Amino acid sequence: MKPVIDAHAHFLPSGAIKASKTGELWQGLRIEVAANSAAGVTRVSARPTTEAERTFRRIPEYFQTPEQRLAAMKASGVDVQVLSLTPALFRYDLDVDDAVAFVRDVNDDLHGMTTRWPDSFRGFGSLPAQDTDASVAEIERCVTKLGLDGVMVDTHVNGEDWDSPRLFPILQAAEALGAVVFFHPGMQRVAKLWPRYHLRNLIGNPLETTVVIASLIFGGVLDRLPNAKMYFAHGGGFACANVGRFDHGHKVRLETKGGAQHFPSEYLRRLYFDPITMNEIALRTIIEVAGGSQVVLGTDFPADMAQDRPYDWIMSLSSLSDEEKQGILRNNVSQLLARRHGS
Repeated sequence: MKPVIDAHAHFLPSGAIKASKTGELWQGLRIEVAANSAAGVTRVSARPTTEAERTFRRIPEYFQTPEQRLAAMKASGVDVQVLSLTPALFRYDLDVDDAVAFVRDVNDDLHGMTTRWPDSFRGFGSLPAQDTDASVAEIERCVTKLGLDGVMVDTHVNGEDWDSPRLFPILQAAEALGAVVFFHPGMQRVAKLWPRYHLRNLIGNPLETTVVIASLIFGGVLDRLPNAKMYFAHGGGFACANVGRFDHGHKVRLETKGGAQHFPSEYLRRLYFDPITMNEIALRTIIEVAGGSQVVLGTDFPADMAQDRPYDWIMSLSSLSDEEKQGILRNNVSQLLARRHGS
């Protein structure tokens, strides 16, 4: 039987974990674990910056050894994780040289894990997306030298959406290599509007993912890249639930003309989504709109907003057929990752 593969799982590089224990800097970052179990990641830089500090909730699982992670995977019914860097560490604010050094360190560490535990870990690398040429070079290195399955990127690059002409060569290079581009929100542009109730995540994360999908569709990017492999976190945000408004807007609004050649609903059937909806009706909507073949298991491990015990949850859903369940858990990921591993 095919393994259960979790294509949305995050990690901290070993260098960052070591630095959290020794107090040393790692790639200009200080990982500080506070007594109240909150961890601060502070960038140390002499250059002026508009964002001097980033914080993320300390999740103990980020600091697990690989062996502990493997045990947690087994307990949740997952055989393989496709690892990607914690989104708290997108470093699109750095100078290009520093950004390149950062992602090379991260991707080399990821390569080490996939090499040492090839039956348990695969990977999506990181990019210095603030620089087009450097990103294209790093995609090529990730795929051809490190054997990774693709790359994870933020849903925007310092406010620049992925329909930007500057960013297009990055997506074009990924398509040419058969590499997956995994879109995951990192820095939510609306976070300051909703400081309470964790709305920056509950609404902000899916909203960011919805925006990137809409930008790729209405900007004509998907027409120019017909063979692109694109995977979207958190069920693709609100895109599938909002497909009727997308289609209607494409029909009646001049602002949507000139990019997409078809109705948005047609493009959604080419994209891949994780099932992190926490709700059977919402997941059923994605399947009905995009197709059962387009949902690939992802959990958001180890975040507190992750899908707990994903195997048990998927298997418990009465509205899904056995074929749909096995597709999500085992079979659909073969389509997503096929070009890299021939699976």
